[in-house]
Amino acid sequence: MRYPWILFDADDTLFDFKRSARHALAETLVDHKIEVSDTHFQIYETINHEVWLAFERQEITAVELRKVRFERFLKAIGEYRDPIQMNRHYLLLLSKTKFMLEGAVQLVESLQQESYRIGLITNGLKEVQRPRIAQAKMEKYFEVIVVSDEIGVSKPHEGFFEHTFTAMGRPDKREVIVVGDSLNSDIQGGNNFGFHTCWFNPRGASNLTGHQPTYQIQKLEQLREIL
Repeated sequence: MRYPWILFDADDTLFDFKRSARHALAETLVDHKIEVSDTHFQIYETINHEVWLAFERQEITAVELRKVRFERFLKAIGEYRDPIQMNRHYLLLLSKTKFMLEGAVQLVESLQQESYRIGLITNGLKEVQRPRIAQAKMEKYFEVIVVSDEIGVSKPHEGFFEHTFTAMGRPDKREVIVVGDSLNSDIQGGNNFGFHTCWFNPRGASNLTGHQPTYQIQKLEQLREIL
């Protein structure tokens, strides 16, 4: 095997996070008597993306993240609710989702059957990620599951990958590939730690960063050509 170890990012690589988030946000807005609209989805997604980038840069903590994104969202749409309570409600609904990207389950299942060793590495909140992984019945495929909120450090920082590497039993780094959709967290983090990386880029976006993946794919099944 060229890469006996495969480390998959979770959201927007295997799990359909956008669909899950929109589903949970729509229910949250209905329950709080706020209009459900594409505009509100877009505003929330922009704010959420900005807040998560700040978290990855260690500019805010996970506790602050839980509050600030709905605080900013409610201010942007001119509504007055308790952001902490609203976030808690949203996270509960999000934790119950189990939407996967097309072909994700089949790929991971077949790789396990072929004796690849597989890990899941995610920048996520523990009260959301663990239940979602369980809801989708995906735990059985991964030898290692690392959730940033559980270890106190996120991708792309070295501490996250050092924790993961130790949990894997510290194999030869040349035998490990990181597969993820984020150039900032997955590709930068994997590159810096000495792993090979594969950028999952389904929309064919331009790479405007300085982070160069070892490989790039637009469909999950194209990973087969690399392995």
